[in-house]
Amino acid sequence: MAVGIAALARHEGCNSTRYAGVVVYRVTVAEPPTPTLYPASLILVGAGEKHAILGDETFVYNAGYYLVVTSPLPMLCRTIASVDEPVLTVVVEIELALLRELLLEEDEPPAPQLARSSRSVLRAPLPRDLEDAGARLLACLTDERRTRALARQTIREMLFLVLDGPYGDSLRALAEGPTSQLAHVIRHMNARFAERMSIGDLAQMAHMSVPTFHQHFKSMTGTSPLQYMKALRLTRARQMLHAGGTVKTAAHDVGYESESQFSREYRRFFGSPPSADAHAAPRGRS
Repeated sequence: MAVGIAALARHEGCNSTRYAGVVVYRVTVAEPPTPTLYPASLILVGAGEKHAILGDETFVYNAGYYLVVTSPLPMLCRTIASVDEPVLTVVVEIELALLRELLLEEDEPPAPQLARSSRSVLRAPLPRDLEDAGARLLACLTDERRTRALARQTIREMLFLVLDGPYGDSLRALAEGPTSQLAHVIRHMNARFAERMSIGDLAQMAHMSVPTFHQHFKSMTGTSPLQYMKALRLTRARQMLHAGGTVKTAAHDVGYESESQFSREYRRFFGSPPSADAHAAPRGRS
């Protein structure tokens, strides 16, 4: 897959592809653990290694392991890379509609290989058939006609293979029960991160009491709803700054009324002021 990713990831950091739900990354600079927002996605690595850190857990993913993030999740990301040995990754968005389409066609799901995880991040050895499907997806993304005809079908195959893998039951839970309800709330929070949201309203959206919502939310994301929202806003602001935005505009666009409060919280969260990132070149994360 490294060759396929390298052909599409011609620039440092994030590179878009012909399919809106797929991006590829080339990273040539090692980075210490940095707060990062991971999208709901399947992540395959062609070369190099990254560490996703959630609380006291570290998920190492490289050419031998894939990562599944079932809901958008702020984590620390450590990158092990150099110019001679870049990190090359492909990030495939998990489309709930596609996932539900697959589940509707299941006569009987396979017996769980591992206990269902309540966390939103899963790591498993990369099987050959999933690696092959990933390579075919990258190949079809080099051509517009092949992308239109084959990309969605190949992503569907990749999701099926994950469902058929050791954590298939955890991914299957996205379409049912409390996990599905929380996933809906988390996607809502990501879509409207700049708006004021009360915990009571979010709990009601999940059809839970506030204490139950807090308990399930922390079990799934490793953090509280308020901490999650702060991390979400600050990581979105950092993306805006890397894209050329000003500190004042970024603060406003992620929901801060006070620029000074934004700057204080940004420095506390990232270890440097937002002005240090205002003119930084775009960088890749996932």
